[in-house]
Amino acid sequence: MRAFFCKAFTPWRAGDYFEDYDAYCQFLVRCNKICNAVRVLMFAAAAVLLFIGYNASDGGSWSIAAISDHPYYIIAVGVLVIALAVSLVIIENEKQLPKELHMK
Repeated sequence: MRAFFCKAFTPWRAGDYFEDYDAYCQFLVRCNKICNAVRVLMFAAAAVLLFIGYNASDGGSWSIAAISDHPYYIIAVGVLVIALAVSLVIIENEKQLPKELHMK
């Protein structure tokens, strides 16, 4: 069970759960591809939410009260935080990979 959680949430520390280094590198490359796809979708969702929030606003002043009246902005911030967290996972995975396997 510990191996599953380590591979799922901290893949850059999962090297001990693989028989050889090549299998571990292939796992990290697959994980990076999946994380990158999730990150792109999160940034796209945040952009859509920001557009919807802007169109739903009355064009008035930008204040905390105006932002809290439109939940689209708050949800977009949450989605951006998730996207940045996924970016941190990708960065940590890249540190474990040899140079020739880094994402282009």
